[in-house]
Amino acid sequence: MFKIAICDDDYTIASYIESFVLPESINNGLRADTEIFSDGSTLLKSLKNGNRYNLIFLDIEMKEMDGISTAREIRKFDKTVILIYVSSYDNYLKELFEVEPFRFISKPIDPEIFKEYFRDACQRFLDNSTFFQFTFNKEIHKIPLKDIVYFESRNRSIYIHLSDGSSVYFYGKLNDVEKELKNSRLIFLRIHQSYYVNYIYVTKMNFSYITLRYGEDKLDLKISEDRQKDVRKAVFALTEKRLTT
Repeated sequence: MFKIAICDDDYTIASYIESFVLPESINNGLRADTEIFSDGSTLLKSLKNGNRYNLIFLDIEMKEMDGISTAREIRKFDKTVILIYVSSYDNYLKELFEVEPFRFISKPIDPEIFKEYFRDACQRFLDNSTFFQFTFNKEIHKIPLKDIVYFESRNRSIYIHLSDGSSVYFYGKLNDVEKELKNSRLIFLRIHQSYYVNYIYVTKMNFSYITLRYGEDKLDLKISEDRQKDVRKAVFALTEKRLTT
């Protein structure tokens, strides 16, 4: 799960950010969970209680505790969380360098700039933290989930097809892979007894087939008849959430 905190004492702005974050997370193939805070002190309390976030949107000018002071405290016990400032004030450059923000978005928010920066944050998150791990020949291997186009079950082996067109395999069951990744940060769809696909790479779907980006080419995979209804329902739910959230 991509954990996101939004900290702004203007609830209208916070809700506005949330309305962008949820559909854009799906566009980037991520399951997101958001939490809104009205000031830095309540955000810090949540962090001190053990909650962790992958991305924090932080206002600078807040009445109870400003964003700079909040970020300084955050960095004392979390050096890796992605910080994006959202503020109408851009004269804090010296202070901002101290807390290593990822981006700065000016108010009023430009939707296209927001989408671009959020997409960059999603990519940073994927680059840093999400792997599929398996054992082959008594050795442990780790592959970034973002590089996996789909899993294929064949002859009691699981083939992992990668975005560069290559593949690796290990001995196992696709049902076990599905269970492991069911609540992963990325969205995967079981379209067939033999195929488990990464939603990031889906470009097109009809009733019987799903089309994936695969290396420099496109690949059509069959949706089994018994899964067509569930696959369509899942994709439509993701599309509806993306359009209406």
